[in-house]
Amino acid sequence: MKSVQSHPSAALLGVANKPPLTWALPRPRRPIALNVATLLDGKGGTLRDTVVVVSGDKIERIGGPVPQGAQVYDLGGMTVAPGLIDTHVHVTYHFSHDRFIDNRLVGQDEPVPDSVLFSVENGVRILEAGFTTVQSLGPGTPWDLPLREAWARNLVPGPRLLTSLQWFRYDQPGQTVQPEAELRAMVRDLKARGADAIKIFASTSVREGSRPTLTQAQLDVICGECNSQGLRSVVHAYTSAVKMAVQAGCTAIEHGTGGMTDEALALMAAKGTFFDPTVGVVTENYVANKDKYLGVGNYTAEAFAMMEKLIANPKPPEEFIRSLKVPGLKIVYGSDATAGAHGHNAEGLLYRIKFGGQDPMRALVSATSLAAESLNLGSEIGSIAPGMTADIVAMRGDYLADATALREMAFVMKGGRVVKYQP
Repeated sequence: MKSVQSHPSAALLGVANKPPLTWALPRPRRPIALNVATLLDGKGGTLRDTVVVVSGDKIERIGGPVPQGAQVYDLGGMTVAPGLIDTHVHVTYHFSHDRFIDNRLVGQDEPVPDSVLFSVENGVRILEAGFTTVQSLGPGTPWDLPLREAWARNLVPGPRLLTSLQWFRYDQPGQTVQPEAELRAMVRDLKARGADAIKIFASTSVREGSRPTLTQAQLDVICGECNSQGLRSVVHAYTSAVKMAVQAGCTAIEHGTGGMTDEALALMAAKGTFFDPTVGVVTENYVANKDKYLGVGNYTAEAFAMMEKLIANPKPPEEFIRSLKVPGLKIVYGSDATAGAHGHNAEGLLYRIKFGGQDPMRALVSATSLAAESLNLGSEIGSIAPGMTADIVAMRGDYLADATALREMAFVMKGGRVVKYQP
C-alpha cells in the first residue's frame, strides 16, 4: 500500500486540479500609519515611540512623519511585533458533533463541504490569534490548495498557508516502503501537485512506542530527492530516528523526544538543521479534549492514561532546555496544533518561556524571523523592516515583561490589510 495517495473525495470538490483563479480583493489605496510605543522587530531589536508606514502590502518605512491622508492606527500601550509564524499545524483537523474528525473520516462520517468550512473556521481563529503564516504538515486534503489560494487572495480571512499536502508514513498495518525509484517519484509528484514541503514520518507516534519506521538508506533517498528538487523535508522523528534524519540532510526535525542527545544536537547545529520541539500544546490539548479524541485511530485509553500521567506529574522539558544551550542550533516555533488548539497556537511559546526558561525575545524570534528562514521566506516575512511584507501584530501590554500578552492580540495585519483592531 502506498503511503502517499489522492483523497477519495477529490472528485466531490471538483477543484483540486483546476487552474487557479486570478481575482483578488483590492489592496488598500491609502497608506497606513501605525503609531507605535514599543516595536520588537523579530530579529532581537527594539524600537520605541516610532511610526511604521505601510503602502500596499509592504512596509515602506519606519520612523518619520505620518503621511498626509494616511489611515492611522494608534498602538500605544501595546507591543508591536511581526506576524507570528507556526511551522507545524494540521489546519484541516477539527471537531464535529463533539468528535475529532481527521482525514480518515472526512467523506464518511462528515460531508466534504462541512469539512472545508471547518477548515475555514480554523483559519479565522489562527489569524485572529496573531499567526499570519502557518505550515500544515499533512495528512493532506483536496482543499489544501484551494484554501492556500483563498487565503492568499484574502477571499476569506486566514493565514498565509504552506502545505506538505500529504506525507510519507509507514506505520500502519499493510504499509510497506517502496523501492528507491518510487520514493523519488513520489517526491517529484508532490512537488508537481504544489507541495511547499515534504512531511516524513521517520518514527511511529509516541502513543505507539516511537520506534523508527525508515532505514537510514530510505531517509537518505527521500531527503536527498527533496534537496535535489529544491523542496524542504520536515521529519517527524523520535529516539534514534532523529540522528538518522539529520545525517540524511533533512531540513527540519519535529518533536525529537528521546533523540536529542548531545551528539545529535551538535550535529544539527553543524548541519544547520532546524529543530521544532512542539512542547506545551499537543498533549495538553489532547487531555483537555479527551472526550472528543478517545476511540479515534490511535487515541486509545492506554494512550490517554500515559498522557494524563504526564500532565499530572509535569517535568521540565529537559531536552528542550539542553537544546537552548547549543551554540548555533536553530530552534523554531511550531505548535503541532490540531483540533481544539487552533487559535491557541501561542500556548507553546508561553510553555517554552515558563517551563523551559527560554528568553522571551528569543522565543519571539523563533516564531518570527527564524521561523521564516526555516520556510525559505526570510527575505519576505518574519521581521519589521522596510521592504518586508506587512505582517504586523500588536498585543496589549508589555510582552517582554509578561509574555502572556500573547493571549491579548488587539491588532492583526496580514499583507498590508488590517484584519483585526480592538484597541
